[in-house]
Amino acid sequence: MKCFVSSHWLKIELVLVFGILPAVISVIKPRGFTVIIIWIVSAITWRALKPHGYRWRKEWNFAALNKASMTTIFKRFVPNAIATLIFTWILIPEHLFSLPLEHPLMWLMVMTLYPLLSVIPQEIIFRSFFLKRYAPIIPDHRMRLVNAAAFGWVHILMQNWIAIVFSAIGGWMFSDTYKKNKSLAAASFEHALYGCFIFTVGLGMYFYHGHVK
Repeated sequence: MKCFVSSHWLKIELVLVFGILPAVISVIKPRGFTVIIIWIVSAITWRALKPHGYRWRKEWNFAALNKASMTTIFKRFVPNAIATLIFTWILIPEHLFSLPLEHPLMWLMVMTLYPLLSVIPQEIIFRSFFLKRYAPIIPDHRMRLVNAAAFGWVHILMQNWIAIVFSAIGGWMFSDTYKKNKSLAAASFEHALYGCFIFTVGLGMYFYHGHVK
């Protein structure tokens, strides 16, 4: 995507939108309006991409959901899932698998709605928009790190370090998958995989309620 905005403005925009704005919103504490805010921002970013020849079919690239990409994603997921399981067991053993065991219907709803209502708009913002918009000012070898930092920082809305750190790690992986496969579908699948596991294993409260007891 060609960008016709000056590099000076892009730097200011990056700091304002992905640095200052999340901090301001976290002070307001929107709570139940987080998903609405995400969708509004994703609509704005989609609109910003549209005049530059953005094509949804090419961007999603469902063909990239093949054996090779799935193997890479799951090879990375398995050890990370085990580490997350151990982390939850040590930190909050009383919540380990609490959602599927105590609220199975709610768990099924989260597994169904989370990828649609949360993952898709986040991936539009942080992969489709971010990686294209700021390519002129961020060297390619640093882009994954900057994207991961921004993705982690925006989770300051949840007001706990777990959401920020875990999201930053996830952001690096999702941007890596997106860039290697040139596929929003592949990145979204990986994002949904980790997100659903986090809610299943018992860490969901740090990404939804937004607090640490």
